[in-house]
Amino acid sequence: MNEGRIWLYVKPTIGIPVFFLAFVAASLLVHASILYNTTWFAAFFQGGAVAAQAAPEAAPAAAPAAAMEAAPAMEANAAPAMETNTTP
Repeated sequence: MNEGRIWLYVKPTIGIPVFFLAFVAASLLVHASILYNTTWFAAFFQGGAVAAQAAPEAAPAAAPAAAMEAAPAMEANAAPAMETNTTP
């Protein structure tokens, strides 16, 4: 580990908590910036996205059935496999 020598200069009892505090602060800043700079995040917490997504999910279910019905027709139009002559 190349970065293992840092513990020769910084005590682990100081460095590890500082690292975790920096990680927590960065994640809180990212989440706060998303909350304050987007319009959809607050609606998501209120449950507004669930009602909008419920209706469109039912429509695409018919598409795979139509594809399965068309599959045998496509196989009938396929070219037959080439045969090789193996007689001497």
